[in-house]
Amino acid sequence: MRSLMVLILFFSLIGSGILVLNSSAQEEILPSWIKNVAGWWANDKVSENEFLIGIEYLINNNIISYGDDRWVPCNSGPQRIFVPDVDDLDNDGDTTELNEIPNQTISPSKSVPDWVKLNARWWSHNLISDTDFLNGLQYLIEHRIIKIDNKKILGKVPLEDLKFSSAWQIDKNFLVFTHSAFFEIYAVYGDCIMENGNEVWKSPLLGLNPNKMDVYNEVAVWNDPQKTVVVYPYFTNIAYDEPGFYTYFRGECDDCTTTKFAPSISQYTSSGIGHQALTLLGYTSITDIEIDKNPSILQQFDKVIMLHNEYVTRTMFDAVTNHPNVIYLYPNALYAEIEVNYIDETITLIRGHNYPEPEITNGFDWEFDNTHPYEFDSECQSMSIYKIKNGWMTTCYPESVFLKNSQQLFDLLKTIKDL
Repeated sequence: MRSLMVLILFFSLIGSGILVLNSSAQEEILPSWIKNVAGWWANDKVSENEFLIGIEYLINNNIISYGDDRWVPCNSGPQRIFVPDVDDLDNDGDTTELNEIPNQTISPSKSVPDWVKLNARWWSHNLISDTDFLNGLQYLIEHRIIKIDNKKILGKVPLEDLKFSSAWQIDKNFLVFTHSAFFEIYAVYGDCIMENGNEVWKSPLLGLNPNKMDVYNEVAVWNDPQKTVVVYPYFTNIAYDEPGFYTYFRGECDDCTTTKFAPSISQYTSSGIGHQALTLLGYTSITDIEIDKNPSILQQFDKVIMLHNEYVTRTMFDAVTNHPNVIYLYPNALYAEIEVNYIDETITLIRGHNYPEPEITNGFDWEFDNTHPYEFDSECQSMSIYKIKNGWMTTCYPESVFLKNSQQLFDLLKTIKDL
């Protein structure tokens, strides 16, 4: 009865047009051995693994549409952290090293529920059409009912042909394909976090597709005479580390208004995706450490792009706000004042973000602070850019925009280049 209900659900989904598969590819290149294997598996003559090999074939040969403007689901496995390739972040003369973190998650023994076998048996006996069965498979895969090993899914472009940001140390041996958009999106195998009850990719990694160089050339600055720099928010990355400022804000730690330097992770809160996108397109990158130590460094550049630089020193605040052409690409920049101790390798919250008094919001009392209402608009459906005294600001938090294949992303990158 359960299998029958599931099958009815498949048909209703198919009839509603929710699932769209490459039907012409199915008709032309669907090999007969796939159906044979499905039938043998349904009758326990071959293993589940052999049935999964057939599904992987369907995905990698574009018979089941997977990863094209869709996210390949994340499954837990070995994890690895990638650190920005910036010189001497810890002020000891060495470049920050790559760190590995073992993952203790153990995958379930079964990747395909037993009740799927009934549908496979019906398909092998031609009681279900190819399109109906494959639509059902795609639905099950996308909703993690059938679990596919991410390492077995091939990208739209060979991994060895992709270029990743030189600002980040990336070991391609640990990467798995997640989807194809304006950039080719990869992630570290098993590097998942829980979001709304589902495992999602923690730190997506962007790569340039060599087949799209004509498009990239329109928004890149490889040959641009204007000198532009993007500022990686290292201090903000530290503030969000645990235990850190947000451990204090949650009331879980009384002394976490001081926190230690830590390796940088390409994460949402420190705009790591936007940083990857811009450095891939030729933008020079510096960290806020460099500005704090040498504020005159910004005078070398015609344009400065700020990311989610939420926590900054007074020295950095003055250097940025005195520059004549700054793009504040993320709301909530220059929001709270910190102090840095380079000997102890710590940052300390001084003022802002409702500290030390609840009524204090912007720690610098900055008249152009645009945290509210824009910081929590991550959909960016009506994003715009507006002028302020020393540059430009945006009306949403655009981190997820860089993961899409949209006219909006192209227009944003073109605007950043032309401002």
